[in-house]
Formats: sequence, C-alpha cells, structure tokens
Amino acid sequence: MFSKYLTSAFTALLVTTALVTPHSAIAQTTIDEDKLDTVNGMRWGGNGLPFDKVVEIKDALVNSPLGKVVIDRHGEDPQGVLFKEPFAAPSPGRFVVVSLWGSKIEGCFVKMIVQTAPSDGKAELEEIAPKMLELGVGEQILQLKRSTNAKVRGFQGNYTYTTYENRRSIENSSTWFMTDTLFDISPEAANLLRNAPAKEIKARLTFENGDTKLIPIGSSNVKRWQEAFGFNSSCSAPQ
Repeated sequence: MFSKYLTSAFTALLVTTALVTPHSAIAQTTIDEDKLDTVNGMRWGGNGLPFDKVVEIKDALVNSPLGKVVIDRHGEDPQGVLFKEPFAAPSPGRFVVVSLWGSKIEGCFVKMIVQTAPSDGKAELEEIAPKMLELGVGEQILQLKRSTNAKVRGFQGNYTYTTYENRRSIENSSTWFMTDTLFDISPEAANLLRNAPAKEIKARLTFENGDTKLIPIGSSNVKRWQEAFGFNSSCSAPQ
C-alpha cells in the first residue's frame, strides 16, 4: 500500500496554505544544494524553485560550485474553466511534473517529481511513480530507467479547497500525493541531451501499472541542457 512510503513530517508541513508561494518572485541564478534535497518532499508545483534558467548549484557552507541544473515543470488543470492554474495549489484533478536536468561533480542526473491531487483523494504508489522515461530526441528515442541505487520516495499532504452550491461556499478537505524518482543517465545519454536540437521535446513517463503520461519540455530548456550537462560532460566523479 502507498501508506508505507509516506513521510509524516511532509504531511505536517503541508497542512497550511502558506506553502503555496508564487515562484515568479524568485529571480536567482544560483541555488544551495540543500534546497534541492527532496527527502521531505516538495511544495506543490515546486513553488519557490528557479524555473526555466540554468542554475548553478552551490555548497551552502563554502559557496563553491557543485554543478548546474535546469528545472522544468508541466501542469494540468482539467477542472479549470476561465483560468487554469495547475501550479497555484493542489485542487481536485490537478497534476504536476517537476523535472530536474543537469550535472554535478559526482555525475549527471535526471529527476522526476510527480504530484497529483486525485478527485477522490486516493492514490497508490505505482500509479504515480514512473519506472521509465522516454524522450524523443531528433529521430531517436532515448530510454532512461529508474535508478536502482535510489529508492523511490512517496509523500502525501492534506489540503482544503472551496466549492460553491446554491450561492454558498463550502470548505472541503482532501489529500494530494507525490513521488520522487531518480533516473540513471549514462555519459552517452547525457551527451545526446546536451546536443539535442533546440526545439520542444516530448517525454513519456511509464508507470508500474502500465499507464503513461506525455509531457512537453520547452525548446528554451532543451537548449539550456547544453550548459547544464556541460558542467560535468564526462558524467563521472573525479578520481
């Protein structure tokens, strides 16, 4: 059951709406490595992270460069009518993928953060933990498998939302879920991404139960992969 993977600290962290902070106020080109640590989960939509730019990863203690990363996200808000705001806060039916692409001193990495607020407030780990990532790069399909060296982490959080019936507002509560998955990437695969044509790429996530989800990676971020994966082009740790 999914409950085996839950982190109580994350649940407590999410019970207030104060965590929903627009990322537009963040205009940084560096980030402390500790702020990329998702051991206790991540705010809905990755709010607070610097998106759509090459970000230098630094050691918070000595301020030395450790790597570079590009952070992308894709959101779906099927119940949005006039406005679709998948990143604003969890709401029934909303679905978000935050992806991290880059290289550090010890090697290259690709990470997928999947967040979902099911309409019924229920989810199983295999429904939201991707086991394979496929990318259409030029005329090739690059397959990345889930890393066997990093355990998939699952989290859940409570949230409230408002519905309206007969001109009355009704407060409701539900649960949203998240998985944190790291994918293996070889030097050859990283090189393919580093030299990918600067155009939108489609990525396919395949889950344990066979379900798939297509997400786009914008052309600007594909272009930024050249610099992000170029920090450690060999994808190997120093000897």
